[in-house]
Amino acid sequence: MEGNGGTSAPVRLLVGTFLVGTVLGLLGVIVWVGIDGDGDDAPRQASSSAADPGGENELGTDPGSDLSPAPPQPVADTRPERCSDAAAALEGPLDAARPALRQWDVHVEAMNQLVVGEITLQQATRFWDQTRLGAQRNVERFRRAWASLERTGVDCPGPALLGPAPAAVRSCSRLVEAELEVAQKAKTSIDTWERHVHHMDMLKLGTLSPEKATEMWLQMWKRGVRDLDVYRSAARKPALEAGCPGSDSGS
Repeated sequence: MEGNGGTSAPVRLLVGTFLVGTVLGLLGVIVWVGIDGDGDDAPRQASSSAADPGGENELGTDPGSDLSPAPPQPVADTRPERCSDAAAALEGPLDAARPALRQWDVHVEAMNQLVVGEITLQQATRFWDQTRLGAQRNVERFRRAWASLERTGVDCPGPALLGPAPAAVRSCSRLVEAELEVAQKAKTSIDTWERHVHHMDMLKLGTLSPEKATEMWLQMWKRGVRDLDVYRSAARKPALEAGCPGSDSGS
């Protein structure tokens, strides 16, 4: 050990070692802080750059641009075509109904004239025999046309359900509604006529007595008068004078 005026060598060595360690320690802290700081900022910036590279978002568009969806495309209005197709489909049953109903009308009218004394029973019988010719064939023709209409259907909105629509479509819709009513009334009348034709065949074959045939005919006659009047009234509606776009329909 040295005297009070000096410091021993071992002490100086310890102090030097301490100072070197301290300096190295401080340098280590500074370096660690610098590295940690660089590692913390880089991912955030990369994330920011990925989300908005060069001032754009992930869609590659300018943030200030309009990103609202494109307006929906207008739906095509199929009502004109559907109503025209319906009017065309109704022409078959309407055309087929006319020959059958003309025969039924003559048959009923002969009874009307007989009752009021305008013709004799012999004359009425001659009318009835004439109307029987081809009666079943005409009825069957209507039946086939009606069955075809039932398969295709009538896909035209009625005037009350049409909503806003051009005048031509409204007119076509009214035509289809009127034609459908006429076809339905024709079917009702032809149903009665077909039953009477069947009864006449049974009378001719002897499977129906004259008394029973007469009783049933009186019922058919009165019903026939009513049915034909309803049919004729439906067939006179003004809506039947209209037409449909792209169709020759109309009366």
